[in-house]
Order: sequence, then C-alpha cells, then structure tokens
Amino acid sequence: MSDLPTIQYNSSDDSTIERQVTWAANAGITGFISSWWGPGDPTDKNFDKLLAHAATLEATTGYHFASTIYFESDAPALSGTGNIVSALRYVIANYSNDPHFFHWHGKPVLFFWDPLGNGRTLSMWASIRSQVDPNNAMIWSAEGTDTSLLSVFDGLHLFSAAYWGIQNGDITAVDQGFRAKIDAYNQAHSTQKIWAAGVLPGYDDTRIPGRTGTYIVPRNNGTTYNESWTGALASKPDWITITSFNEWFEGSMIEPSIHYGNLYLDMTQQYTKQFQG
Repeated sequence: MSDLPTIQYNSSDDSTIERQVTWAANAGITGFISSWWGPGDPTDKNFDKLLAHAATLEATTGYHFASTIYFESDAPALSGTGNIVSALRYVIANYSNDPHFFHWHGKPVLFFWDPLGNGRTLSMWASIRSQVDPNNAMIWSAEGTDTSLLSVFDGLHLFSAAYWGIQNGDITAVDQGFRAKIDAYNQAHSTQKIWAAGVLPGYDDTRIPGRTGTYIVPRNNGTTYNESWTGALASKPDWITITSFNEWFEGSMIEPSIHYGNLYLDMTQQYTKQFQG
C-alpha cells in the first residue's frame, strides 16, 4: 500500500470501530458510508457494530453520528434483481429505522455504487425500486456522472470526487457544473434531487495486484485535499462525501497514517466547520 495506518487493526474489532467513530466525529464527520456486500457478510456484521458504537458515542458525548450502507452493486451476493430486492428488504427491515442510520428530512438514505455497471440498467433499478420502495419513502443516491440516473435515483454522488478536475486544475468549475446540471434537472422536473460533492486527499491504486487502468492523484502534502474541498464548497452541495476514510488499498484514506500522521483529519475538521457553519 502507498501508506500504512499509525495503528494496525482488524476492521471487525470493536476497539477499532470505536476509535474510528471517535476520530471521525472529532473531525466533524457526521457519519460513515460503509461498504456493504450483503446480508450476513462481515461488512454487514460490522455495520451493525458501527450503529451500536454510534449510539454509545451519542450517549457519552452528545454527538450524533449517523451512518448508512454503500450498496456494493458488484458484490457476488448482490448480483441480479432477485438478490438485490431481498438484500434491500433486509436493510430496510434491519437498519432503516435505527436512530443512528442516516436520515435526511426524515427519510433513510442509501448510497449505491455504480448502478449502471456490469450490464445493470435504469429499467432494472426502476423495477427494483417499485418493489422495495414504491412510495419513495427513502432517498437513494447513485454513484455516477450521468443525470439520467435521476429518473430513478434521488441524487448523485461521485466516489471519484471528480479527480480529473483536480488533475486539470479546474475542480471548482467541474463541481459547479454538476450542481448546475442537477439544478437544471430539478427546475425541469419540479424535483429536489440531491448534489453530493466528493472530496479526495489523493489516490493511488497502482499497487493492487491484477488491476488494470490504475492511476495516481498525487497528494501534494495536503494541497490536493485543499483544492478538492474548495471546489466542493463552491458548488453549494447538499452533502459532501469524503473518498475515503480508510480505503487503504486505493490510497485515498484520511485516517491517521505513518507518513502523514493526523494531517488529513485536522484539515477535515477545518473544512467541516466551514461546511456546517
């Protein structure tokens, strides 16, 4: 990996989850979007623990930390309409009413990875939604740049954090472009679709065995993160998503590391104050 954590850990350990929630809350982060690979998967069991630690955090500090799942559309257990429907019903039944599950204006929120990847279609998602959320009682955020997603989903987010804008020196224009597209969609359709701007400290997946199309977004000792946040804030987003808290394999983490220490959590704290202020 491009860097290592200051404290090596197992993601399933309660002590790890407690520490990560505390670190995130102290940096002004209001919840995690937790990679989720299906019912009964280790990621599912860890999400259950995450909600419990958020409850403890609120009981002891008063800080409300509300998380949701990142529905990993490419996960083997989530392949095909039937599996997706049953998995979403599981999430709704087990988590959506939890007080530490992320809600927006009273509605539980789900994030979906690459909905149109691997042959998935909008009509497929429309069918799925009609089965599990026919009254649009939830908010579904789609990962991607295609505004056609908004016909089924309630907003867009960019796991990529529009890194090409950082590379080309025009991230503010790129983020504002997405804001403008969603505003135009809302005006045309009388909707309230949500723009979630992404921020990125850097990226490096070149060490992942067998992966093709790898690339690097240099961190430049925090300059990249500064530019990313500046662009995101200028686009007046409804939400800001951070890629990522601890995706070590892809080199996008802000969790304390051997090389950077607490730099990125400290920077995050400054910017979350601006966003929430």
